[in-house]
Amino acid sequence: MSRRLFIKILIALGLGTYFPKLTEAARLDELHTPQDGYRPLTSVKFLRQVVTRDSRSSRTLMWHADAAENFLVEWRLVGEESAHFAEVVQREKICSCVLEGLKPASLYRFRIVAGERATAWLDLLTAGDGEFQMLIFADSQCEHYEVWQRTADTAHENFPDAELVTVIGDLVDNGEADYQWRAWHLAAAKLLAQRTFAPVMGNHECYGVDWFNALPTGYLNQFMLPENGAKNFGGYFYSFDYGAAHFFILNTQFAELGKFKPGLQDAQNYFFRRDAANCNRPWKIVLMHKDIYDYALDTFNDIADKFLELFDELEIDVVFTGHLHTYRNRGKIFARRKSARGTTYIMCGRAGDQKYVEPHSTIDDVTAPDLRGEPENFIVLDVHADELHLTSRTVDGKILDDFTLTKLAGK
Repeated sequence: MSRRLFIKILIALGLGTYFPKLTEAARLDELHTPQDGYRPLTSVKFLRQVVTRDSRSSRTLMWHADAAENFLVEWRLVGEESAHFAEVVQREKICSCVLEGLKPASLYRFRIVAGERATAWLDLLTAGDGEFQMLIFADSQCEHYEVWQRTADTAHENFPDAELVTVIGDLVDNGEADYQWRAWHLAAAKLLAQRTFAPVMGNHECYGVDWFNALPTGYLNQFMLPENGAKNFGGYFYSFDYGAAHFFILNTQFAELGKFKPGLQDAQNYFFRRDAANCNRPWKIVLMHKDIYDYALDTFNDIADKFLELFDELEIDVVFTGHLHTYRNRGKIFARRKSARGTTYIMCGRAGDQKYVEPHSTIDDVTAPDLRGEPENFIVLDVHADELHLTSRTVDGKILDDFTLTKLAGK
């Protein structure tokens, strides 16, 4: 049975909201262990910390709730006794709360309370201006989300100091299927509760349950994202500062969204140019879902036609992509040629269970050695003001790639 047919059957039977509940209680047990005499607030599910434009001074908290409650977020700076309370906005089953006025490079603790019930206390670390560690995943979409859970848990356990997390598109297999979002969040529960998350929209976020193209309503409901100034494209692309890097999250879903969102490319290019002109961080990093290369034809594709010259012009340091479910390091490319200067292009592999096989190409400096048996993988990116160090590793600990980029003085 294909996964597309499987999703249709689940929706038809009304099982879409039931499926992940089989393991929710055990998986979320740590979240539901309060202190100070409070009773467990078990209606809070799938807590995530979502990136804001300036992660030094603010953070968006989001979660699912089974029922409407009078939620508040209690938070305090570690080392200070005074507590603060923030209001919560609840739209259907998804709650959000924006904490502002935070101190850079500082550790806070927070919990969600409702009457005499509360969650456990959780950590919130604000960004500084310098070094940090980041975890990069791509294509976590699954038929069986225990595979994504294994990838996420492996990264969480082995890199506890990582502050920032991204999944570069195709988070779920079908963006309109609620049970898939619940399964995805449940699998990522340990990874995202106490780290900053910056999602990227992929083409699978733009499919309806009938598998035709659709607006990415499910994705936009899951994550309240930084404003981009584009009236009709809120959440479709955005940017943010974190430590020594400025990140541009771009949208490559032109084929899927063309008839729903005309003008996506023009709006995004205007935003991209303006935002890059105001960037004051050492590193400029792009995260976008679809890749720049057509392996069947061994040439650059339509996504490259839209972006490559712009990346050259704006002096982007690194572009991370996904979509093809395999790890590739292309090294530096400038003016569509391999070069000693220019932008480094990394395709990030896959974090879920959907396997593709793409052929070798002359553009690649590093290719995963076993294309048919390539396991799930993720990237650990250590960001410093003068260098980026990247390690790509599989869930069983094998290193696919390990290299360092150096920032030249004044560049």
